Amino acid sequence: MMHPVAIARQSLLFILCGGAIGVLGNAVINSPPTKSSLSAPAAYQFPQQVPLADMQMSTSKLLAAHTFKDGMVATGMSYRYQNSKPIEIEIRYITDGVGNRPTMDAMLPVFTQVPITVLRPSTMKEQPGLGFYSLFVDKKTAYFGTCINPQGITTVTGDQFHANSNPNPLTTGIPIDRLLPWVLGKQTLRDSRCLWTILSTPIDPAAPDATIKTLETLGVNWIRWWQVHFPAA
Repeated sequence: MMHPVAIARQSLLFILCGGAIGVLGNAVINSPPTKSSLSAPAAYQFPQQVPLADMQMSTSKLLAAHTFKDGMVATGMSYRYQNSKPIEIEIRYITDGVGNRPTMDAMLPVFTQVPITVLRPSTMKEQPGLGFYSLFVDKKTAYFGTCINPQGITTVTGDQFHANSNPNPLTTGIPIDRLLPWVLGKQTLRDSRCLWTILSTPIDPAAPDATIKTLETLGVNWIRWWQVHFPAA
C-alpha cells in the first residue's frame, strides 16, 4: 500500500501535468500562427514540358510574376500545344488562396482580357471524382478554366474553394503532414494553395461543339496530371 504522502505527491503531479497540458492546448487552439510567423511556400519551378495526350507541345515560357495587394506573388508558365489546332495554356501558382481568392470571377480579369460577363451558371461544369471547372466562349475562342487544389476536388467558386481547402477533423481528419508545422506556428492547417489554370483554342466554325468537347477532354487530362505533380508545400 502506498504511503499517504506518496499518494498526495502523485496526485499533485497529475494535477500539475494536466494543468500544463491544458494551458498548452488552449494556447495552440486559440493562438493560431500569425502571418509574420508563417513559412512561405517553397519556390516552385514549372517544368519546361508537360505531356498532354494526343497533343504535340511546341513552346513554353515563363509568365511575368504577378504581385497581389497583400504582397503575395503568383508565378506562372504558358504552354502551347499543336495538333489539328493550337491549344494555349496558362497556369499560375497562387500560394495564398484565402487572401487572393483563386476563383474564376476574381482571377479572370487579373490574368486575361476576357470579361467576367461570359461566366454564367451554365458555364460551370462538374465531373464526379474530379471537381468543378468553367467551360465558356468569348470572341470565337473556347476557354476551360479551374483552380487545381493540392487536395480534393478542383474548384471554380469561393464556396467550393473554402469547403475544399478548410479541413474538418470530423469528416476528413487532421492533415498529419501539416500538424507539427501548425503547432510550431510555421503553417496553417488549411492548405489554401492553387494552380489557377486556363486553356484556350480557336473555335472551328464548321464544328464548334466538337471544338469545345475536345478542349474539355484536354482540360480534364491537364487537371489529372497536375493533381499528381502538385508543388510540394
